[in-house]
Amino acid sequence: MKYVLSIFVLTFLKLNVIAQDNKGGGSFTLKEAVDYAVMNSLNVKNSDIDKRVAIAKKSELKSQALPQINGNIDLIHNINIQKVILENGAVPAFANPKIPEGQVTAFQLQLANQFIPSISGTQVIFDQSFFTNVHASKVYQELSEKNLVRSKIEVAHNVTKAYYGVLVNEKQLSSIDANLVRLDSVYKEASARFQNGLARKIEVDRIEVSFNNLKEERSKVMRMANLSKALLKFQMNISKEENITLKDTLYEGLLNDVLNIQEGKNAVYTNRIEYSIIETQLVLTKLDRKSTDAGYYPKLIGIATTGYNPAATKFSNITQSTRWFNYSFVGLRLQVPIFNGFVLHHKVQEKKLEEERTSNNKKILERTIDLQVDESLINLSNSLESLKIQKRNLDLAIENVRVLKAENESGITMNLEVTIGEAALKDAQTNYYNALYNALLSKADYERAMGTLLK
Repeated sequence: MKYVLSIFVLTFLKLNVIAQDNKGGGSFTLKEAVDYAVMNSLNVKNSDIDKRVAIAKKSELKSQALPQINGNIDLIHNINIQKVILENGAVPAFANPKIPEGQVTAFQLQLANQFIPSISGTQVIFDQSFFTNVHASKVYQELSEKNLVRSKIEVAHNVTKAYYGVLVNEKQLSSIDANLVRLDSVYKEASARFQNGLARKIEVDRIEVSFNNLKEERSKVMRMANLSKALLKFQMNISKEENITLKDTLYEGLLNDVLNIQEGKNAVYTNRIEYSIIETQLVLTKLDRKSTDAGYYPKLIGIATTGYNPAATKFSNITQSTRWFNYSFVGLRLQVPIFNGFVLHHKVQEKKLEEERTSNNKKILERTIDLQVDESLINLSNSLESLKIQKRNLDLAIENVRVLKAENESGITMNLEVTIGEAALKDAQTNYYNALYNALLSKADYERAMGTLLK
């Protein structure tokens, strides 16, 4: 039983390793591709790191409200001991009867060697700039969270456009393959008729030219399809060696989403993360100015120190217990700014100008959002109109080829007319898929402008 259990555990671990090694491949809907990219994007991860840094900075700033305690050990050897200079008789306690009164006399009040261990601490009691900065750190954390959301929206936008590019190229490639099959059949029929003397060689040559051109077109589209899939992998942070497939098709909701976009919607500024970010930046600039203003306020700090100050002429005697005497004191330190050369005044003026600039940038962003919404809506309307026209042209080209082929089989039309019809169909397909791709991109741009891309 233990042997079987061991085999099971080893097999499970091996499968788990394989699963980890294959991470990145698989099939994705558009939503799954966006979710995967948001989870694995390095830009998003960096924004998340910025958010955690902001949290750490906020905690660091709050910690400054706790007592700040430091231990100090000073070992001092006085090469030339500072002297106290007196005039004899000026201080009766230090008068020397052996020298004339008024003569300068000097003596030292400390020994050559000192060893001073001490512990000192400070405690902020009132500091307006500190309290303002604590508030600002919370707002800064909020800003970092909004930047994280912005990174996710950027990733979602890029992945959406890349995903649509793969779908359109794959669909176009499929249509070209179908055209090649039909044109190959026409070429073989024309060759057979030429062999039997029922068709001219020029007809066969023209069909061959169209066939070769279509094969070249397929190669180009194939390269574009590979490039678009490589771009999608890049946006999803998937290794280029991994194989991915797309679950969605152009006719499973994606196109309907484009066609169901309602016109006439006005921009809602608060839906845009950029607007929320600049509002937060405006709050930060106000707090920054307030913190600078706080430089005019006095600061009240509690102080305390305790330690020993032994001294000796010979350093070897400094450890004698009779030389160690404790000293301690506590107190309050009130720092009142009086004059700093107008430095603080100019800093306050700078902060006011920065606040005014941020306020102007907010107004600029409002106008920019209005313009982006109007522009994206116009582009979307134009793209949808073009898509409808190209879809109609494609339907007509398909019907035209069907009729020409039937008439050719009945001997009513020549192979040349079928070839011309096939060329027109290829052009119609190319125009249609270009229009479809532009419509899908316009949809993504419109949703981004409205701030609804990830909602």
